[in-house]
Amino acid sequence: MHVGDRGQISGFSTYEPKKIRKLMSLGIYPGLLIRLLQVFPAYVFQVGYTQFAVDREIAREIQVTLTADKP
Repeated sequence: MHVGDRGQISGFSTYEPKKIRKLMSLGIYPGLLIRLLQVFPAYVFQVGYTQFAVDREIAREIQVTLTADKP
């Protein structure tokens, strides 16, 4: 993903319970729409009206199917 890209969360690329709990505690679930706002110094995403920052290791675990940008 690049800054400004939007997509639907299709799943997680990890089976580690600790990482999955971290993602779900942030409100990140498969099926939700997500947008990348920033990549440095931390990855900042928006899901709904909530923005959250995660490190690269956690960001890599979010699988996203990009969607066409809607006005």
